[in-house]
Amino acid sequence: MACFVGSAGVRDSYDVAVVGAGVAGCCCARELARYDLDVLVLEAGDDIACGATRANSGIIHGGYDPEPGTAKAHYNVAGSKLFPRWADELGFAYIHNESLVVGFGDEDEVALAGLLERGRANGVEGLSIISGDEARELEPALSPEVTCALRVSTGAICDPYEVAFASLENAVKNGVSVAFDARVSKLAREGEGFSVTLVDGKVIRARAVVNAAGVRSDELHNQLSARKLHITPVRGEYNLYDNSLETHFSRTVFQMPTAAGKGVLVSPTVHGNLFVGPSAVAQDDKDALATTADGLAAVVAGAKRTWPGASTRGVITNFTGVRAKGDTHDFVIGEPDDVPGLFDIACLESPGLSSAPAIGSDVASQVAARLGADERAGFEPRRAPRRRLRHMDAEQREQAVAADPAWGHVVCRCNEVSEAEVVRELHGTLPVLCLDAIKWRTAATMGRCHGGFCTPELVRIIARETGLRPSELEKRGRGSWMVSRERPDYVELAQAEGNAPQVDSVSDEYADADAAAEPYDVVVVGGGAAGMAAAAAARDAGAARVLLVDREPTLGGIMRQCVHNGFGLKRFSEELSGPEFAAREAARLDGVEVWPGTSVLGIERAGGADGADGVGGADAAPALHALELVRPEGARRVFARAVVLATGSRERGFGALGIAGDRPSGIYTAGSAQALINLQGCLPGKRAVILGSGDIGLIMARRMTLEGMEVEGVYELLAHPSGLRRNIVQCLDDFQIPLRLSHTVVATHGRTRLESVDIAEVDPATRRPIPGTEVNVECDTLVLSCGLIPENELAREAGVELCGGTGGAVVDELLATSVPGIFACGNALHVHDLADLAASEGDVAGASAAAWAAAVAAGEARADGVHRIPVRQGEGVGSVVPQLVRADERGVVALTFRPGRVAQNVVFEAVAVAADGTEVPLNSRRARVAVPAEMERLEVSIADVAVPDHLEVRMVEAPVREVAAGVAPASKGGE
Repeated sequence: MACFVGSAGVRDSYDVAVVGAGVAGCCCARELARYDLDVLVLEAGDDIACGATRANSGIIHGGYDPEPGTAKAHYNVAGSKLFPRWADELGFAYIHNESLVVGFGDEDEVALAGLLERGRANGVEGLSIISGDEARELEPALSPEVTCALRVSTGAICDPYEVAFASLENAVKNGVSVAFDARVSKLAREGEGFSVTLVDGKVIRARAVVNAAGVRSDELHNQLSARKLHITPVRGEYNLYDNSLETHFSRTVFQMPTAAGKGVLVSPTVHGNLFVGPSAVAQDDKDALATTADGLAAVVAGAKRTWPGASTRGVITNFTGVRAKGDTHDFVIGEPDDVPGLFDIACLESPGLSSAPAIGSDVASQVAARLGADERAGFEPRRAPRRRLRHMDAEQREQAVAADPAWGHVVCRCNEVSEAEVVRELHGTLPVLCLDAIKWRTAATMGRCHGGFCTPELVRIIARETGLRPSELEKRGRGSWMVSRERPDYVELAQAEGNAPQVDSVSDEYADADAAAEPYDVVVVGGGAAGMAAAAAARDAGAARVLLVDREPTLGGIMRQCVHNGFGLKRFSEELSGPEFAAREAARLDGVEVWPGTSVLGIERAGGADGADGVGGADAAPALHALELVRPEGARRVFARAVVLATGSRERGFGALGIAGDRPSGIYTAGSAQALINLQGCLPGKRAVILGSGDIGLIMARRMTLEGMEVEGVYELLAHPSGLRRNIVQCLDDFQIPLRLSHTVVATHGRTRLESVDIAEVDPATRRPIPGTEVNVECDTLVLSCGLIPENELAREAGVELCGGTGGAVVDELLATSVPGIFACGNALHVHDLADLAASEGDVAGASAAAWAAAVAAGEARADGVHRIPVRQGEGVGSVVPQLVRADERGVVALTFRPGRVAQNVVFEAVAVAADGTEVPLNSRRARVAVPAEMERLEVSIADVAVPDHLEVRMVEAPVREVAAGVAPASKGGE
């Protein structure tokens, strides 16, 4: 067995050449390995599954749709039956989730009965017609307009890439060879066999050829056969949703199929996501994978018929696949009658994935018969499934980390991918030739942040393990470079770090399992400004045992990479850089146990110290929370009387923006670009466009300019900037970088590296691009500064109620969440302008958590029954925190909020509103200018007010006499 890159090392002759390493080619290679044959797989790309397999629905169809008697019908049913066995042997994910084909009236019910009979004619078992009500019992999110459905009990889902990868890896283990970057340019007859010419001129001779070249299989076939084929590439566009929506559907739900295909469907994936799609649009270009605005909109509109809740909310990416639709509307499998020895796997549109195991087995047996090959002794059909950190239980994690500390270093936080999993693939059977190979093999960069956090770390690990400089690393395909340059000693520094990043010293208690089993008073999750402040405040408030954990190797959170100044003006009365501010906060942590490089994988309620569910009866709050932790030193389960969530925020990624076009390299969030430059010494490109005028984007415009990049401009969707005025002046005006308001990027271009973007004017009233105003701007880098989203997966899993307006937890004035004993602060609660303010919020959360912990320790923590008054945002206000105030609160409560629009000469008001609408003013403040980019604050007290129905914060126009005497807001500084 051997794996090659290009033709180097490839021999001159083989028994069989398989052209194409999509799922069909890989399945066929696996089955060919059963025979005494010398097999070479030739793949044009730098990874397997570079075509239709990668951008595929991942659905194992039951077989009710193909016309009886066709190759599609035969192979669909046979392949579907083989999948469970293949999944068991090869260890890939396979979920038998059933499927529904839904109808919307009498006409569809007649059509469904036809599908039922067709399926039975094809030999499909487990089909039945059910009513719309029965369908909604199975899938409550279905439209109320669904009147009937075909239930398909044999429906299933898989990961198409994983099926192809497992099959080819098994084939290679059994002696098959593979060459990547080996595009076939010509097939010709040569005696009883064939000559296979690659684009680099290398000629390989083979006794038989399997043509599994996807959308180009007609081209290879037509070079040899008079029985011409013609394939029309059909574009299918998809929207993929965050896994927080996975509970909406457990089954794959189709609409009635048409001549164009199976229509827009809604389905879960084996990774816990949800998707809608595909469209079906014929095109001429076989390589065009750009999404379109119209296509993506049509997919959502089509899905709404099945799922009324379908929208772009929760979308983490969109993508396009191209299917090979043949003129005969059927698969073309086997030898043409005029070219013996050429075995086609052509025109493999849907249900090609479902059919692949059966096609691979059938074609392999035909090849063996043609060449007179016997079965090979010692063929090993089994492949051990990949171990995944996210699928391990506590005991398995502990054993894995004990055997290899790299299992304790979580690289991809969204999908809980460990460094061990990345390293395993870098030294695996099939070579890693691009970053996307790591993505598809481990799921790193495939989560909700879409690589915003983990891409720089992956670049470092790849350099350390392979010696590949970041500027040599490609995303996918030749020319898809990731960075334009790196520091000269990058590889040497990465390799000197060893197998895990160097971390700050960790408390001795981590190594002491018995000590870790004793409950902490307060555990703070997150070591940024808010988290460090919370830990120190909890200690100062009397908590005897405080633990601070952070996933990064050093404390500071985002401040570690913010080398600019602007921090500390409010908290320390002097201007500091991000690392300096972090060092000041870290210096206050004496007496706090600190575990850096530690990831929290889950939080759940636990029993009290005496083993009971809680203290003081059935209605009492649970006394303890259990946290599952992992770090290179080991896996631990710790208990806490109170937990403070200071997990920070993530950037809104490219996929969530709904921008159409190509998916090349060169698109970064501002934070990811900042980490590459400031922490790793890499330059992301040469000429950049920045989308969004958030503070990090403004700061990166200056930073990239100082590093020698050309910043063409900053484009903002809104009619006003999103960042602080100070940053606009210092980062843009001082460097003559233009800021263009009411403009946005509507399309990206470049099949490998980004080449340009289309920018359109935006209607300020609708915030929608104005057709006809598009301008193409050349660039190789697009930096996104389009807002931050509180990182609240742990909170959601712990059952904490989240606020739709802020994205953070719903809290009261003590920053207590809906789960007793869990508190939230900082950017995890709501996005802050200043680290100083996030730290001040941490002070409150830490002190409140300490008080709760003391009550738990004294046996007094229980559901207090105190009424909490809702705090609502009124006219002109976008969001407000806290959302609740305890009715017995007698102190001053600070209400923090953001204006909902840009305004001048306004008054901010806080009022108490009675049930009958009567209002009592609580506080007000005038401002000459209000902008959403800057948080505002009003302090109120309800001590002398009858308990109101709710509190309300609003922004109104100042009366004329107040305008004349208005006071400008105080300077806030910038970050």
